[in-house]
Amino acid sequence: MAKLCAKGKAAAKRKFDVYPSAYANMYASSVCSGKVKPGGKKKVKKAKGGGLREWVKEKWVDIGAPKKKGKYQPCGRKKGSKRKYPKCVPLAKATRMSKSQKESAVKRKRSKAQGVGGKPTNVKTFAAKSGGTLLVASCYDKG
Repeated sequence: MAKLCAKGKAAAKRKFDVYPSAYANMYASSVCSGKVKPGGKKKVKKAKGGGLREWVKEKWVDIGAPKKKGKYQPCGRKKGSKRKYPKCVPLAKATRMSKSQKESAVKRKRSKAQGVGGKPTNVKTFAAKSGGTLLVASCYDKG
């Protein structure tokens, strides 16, 4: 067990009426580790990335309907539109995808029956990697 620093002990003695206690020692160790400033509030870690709200706010584009100069039509289509079913991804992902990845994703999306039960059909943007099967049973063969 590590010893508590003098700064942590002093802060715990100021904060708690009874010093040698579990709560006081926990507070002292958090002061020593830098998680808490003496007399201050706990540091709150900010979440990395944006979360679901940021993901939804991104600009979504239809990779199945490219325009000129690497641009895309916005995601979705009007009711009764003759345009083919859209495959929507965030613009940042669309720019990172290769041409073959885009074609594969659109092909898989359009090969499925769309609007079953009034809901859109979801397919993975990237196909599952093939050839990565494990041959576990061969390890147990006798012979």
